[in-house]
Amino acid sequence: MFHEPCKKYWWANILYVNNLVPWKGEEMCNSESWYLSNDMQFYVLAPVFILALYHSPILGIFTNLVTIGASIIAAGVITCVYEIGPSSRSTMNPDQWWLLYIRPWIRCPPYLAGILGGWIYWKHGPTLKQYVTRMSQWERVVFGATWWCVSIVVEWAIIFGIYDQIRGVTLDQEAPSMAVSVSYQCFKRVTWAIALLIQVFLCELGLGSFVNSLLSWKGWLMLSRLTYGVYLLHIGLMSLIIAQSRHGFYLHPDYEMVVRYMGFLAISYLAATALFVCLEQPLAALETLSYRKPTKQNATQPNNDTQQSKPDLEANVINTDIIFTNKSSNDYGSTSTSQT
Repeated sequence: MFHEPCKKYWWANILYVNNLVPWKGEEMCNSESWYLSNDMQFYVLAPVFILALYHSPILGIFTNLVTIGASIIAAGVITCVYEIGPSSRSTMNPDQWWLLYIRPWIRCPPYLAGILGGWIYWKHGPTLKQYVTRMSQWERVVFGATWWCVSIVVEWAIIFGIYDQIRGVTLDQEAPSMAVSVSYQCFKRVTWAIALLIQVFLCELGLGSFVNSLLSWKGWLMLSRLTYGVYLLHIGLMSLIIAQSRHGFYLHPDYEMVVRYMGFLAISYLAATALFVCLEQPLAALETLSYRKPTKQNATQPNNDTQQSKPDLEANVINTDIIFTNKSSNDYGSTSTSQT
């Protein structure tokens, strides 16, 4: 399952184009890595939109909105032409994977919405904070509760809004209408990003309440360092475990799914911990050492300086080692924090 595609298309993963090569994605090496290519491609193109916002806000906003609009239109046209359902569980066309799911021109709206949101907060954040500060206590409660409710309802609708249609397809009932499929495929990604942006703004404006405290918990730092490894490893681990099962894999009863989920989660994090300790962290340490600037020493010293006694020379060496160790520790700590 993994050997032949990786033997043939390993170079696509290294170049971060495996969401485009092979075109139909049926022989993708490490299928879950499609998102890494999307993320890298967005990262490379992001300066174009950011610089446009910085130098000409009108041009930058126009460029971002036009690109988001073009992506929405593309998703709608592809959904209509190829008769694709609103989700992978209810699709009428099995080619949805390579037509919509992994393509960067379909996945870019949330990234661009995040760029716009970051620019808005950078430009108008202080003004928004002053506006909220001038509110009375009750006005802040009503304002914050309203926007929290709006964002949560939008997120709920995106996840559970088409539950009946998906269940109908599972039970061999009538498939969702094309209007439902097109509208959902067009707007589900960008509306999800906007809902998250609203929640981020509320937290930054002091309207996050316990949600902000929960998300700011320092305990997430360690888990966040393992999420990349979990992302890379979990599909392979799940496939290996399911392939070795001696009975079928069913969604019911529900408690069996819960037990499997908890087991997969624990095994994935254990494997990610081993990957982090044995590979990711040592490479990060080597990267930190490569950034260290060599200490410049004067080639020529006065004669009275070179005639140091042996104890004084040893003391200087010890002090230098202490300074060097502290500096390396500080550099390494800052690098780890930035990676997080």
